[in-house]
Amino acid sequence: MRYLFLLIAFVFGLSASFAADAVDSLASENKLSEINTIPLPGQTAYMEQGLSFGMGFGIYDPLDECDCMGAWQVQLEYFYSDWISGGTDVRFFGGDLDRDAMVMYQRYRLNVRFHKPSDEFDLYAEPFLGFENTSISAFRKQVRGKKTPSRQHYWWDDDEEPVEADTLEEKDNDDCQKLFTLDGFSIGLGLGGGYNLTRYVSVTAGTHLEYNFSKSLLLNIVPGVAFNLREVWPWAKRTLRSTWVSFEIGALKTFNNDIDGWSNVFFLGIQFGA
Repeated sequence: MRYLFLLIAFVFGLSASFAADAVDSLASENKLSEINTIPLPGQTAYMEQGLSFGMGFGIYDPLDECDCMGAWQVQLEYFYSDWISGGTDVRFFGGDLDRDAMVMYQRYRLNVRFHKPSDEFDLYAEPFLGFENTSISAFRKQVRGKKTPSRQHYWWDDDEEPVEADTLEEKDNDDCQKLFTLDGFSIGLGLGGGYNLTRYVSVTAGTHLEYNFSKSLLLNIVPGVAFNLREVWPWAKRTLRSTWVSFEIGALKTFNNDIDGWSNVFFLGIQFGA
């Protein structure tokens, strides 16, 4: 009889433990389901607290005379409180810049963001420190192989030498390569934010003004739209603080290097918050 009583007590205690765990788990799920997050430019989101990870893949479209290249970026951000966060991001451009050169552009950046949140939107300002590294591999000789034979000049010919097509092409190629004159350290300031139109759809916008110590100035304007994947993904709603899919279009303008026109970059990305 004594052992039966001990068995009943053990089963009762085990059941109570499982019930408490279930209540805690349900409370945790309910708490996560009540979290309101706001997407921000660069595959990140405002979450009040926690860690955000985002990645994006896309296409970099420089000037008209330059070829398109592949692009990808990764961003990691930690929220210390509801008004300040810090993070880092990495961006790569790579591919055939034109018929004469290949390029690999790498950018690393550290930033601190100061937030002004509300229920439906978040605004931020961020100072940042960056480091750019550009590798341009010229292969004009390998592609063309031969030099254009020199033309004999007679006395009845005009004194002005005709401008060869290759000379014009090389000028355009130089303009392409000037887009990647950023090299070394840079500092800058960014402003941006996000706004939740509905539970599922939001808009984002950001701008950065960056000064590189190679005496170049870069302006970047990035509008975008985001979809709240967490609202339609049960696992993410139970487990994660946020999950956003975003599409962004960036317009880039470089100053102090005699280049007219804007470059564009297109990113499709995803963000996870824990």
